[in-house]
Amino acid sequence: MQTWKKSILALTLSLFLILSALPAGAITWTVANQSTVAWNEVVQTSEGKPFVEGDVIKYGIYIVDENKPKTEATKLGETEALEYTITFSEEGRWLVGIEAIRIPVASPTDRQVSAKTWSDSIDVAAVPVPFGFVYFAAPAEVGGLGPK
Repeated sequence: MQTWKKSILALTLSLFLILSALPAGAITWTVANQSTVAWNEVVQTSEGKPFVEGDVIKYGIYIVDENKPKTEATKLGETEALEYTITFSEEGRWLVGIEAIRIPVASPTDRQVSAKTWSDSIDVAAVPVPFGFVYFAAPAEVGGLGPK
């Protein structure tokens, strides 16, 4: 085999090995005991129509341990604001989910809820990298302190 063909083959194989070693859909984990997440306002229905004047839009905030199914997510609360501060109380790697909730002015008891948007979804995140949070509890207080 000619030298230039060997060089191209070696370069191609090296490039393939490097690219295949990169993590696909890697999540950026941020260590925090508390963090504020934010999102864009929902201004229309899933059909692309504007909301009726007087309708209230709230957002439900969820967290789920990365090792559990998202159907086991814990709802932290609801807000009309476009941000929410999450305080973690259990160690783990946490993903965040947000859902939009429409409360129609004509029928306030008939809440319409969107699918949840999850922080590990690259399709809807504000940043092009999926993210999550890692929480580590502080160690217990030192005991038995005294002269030796």
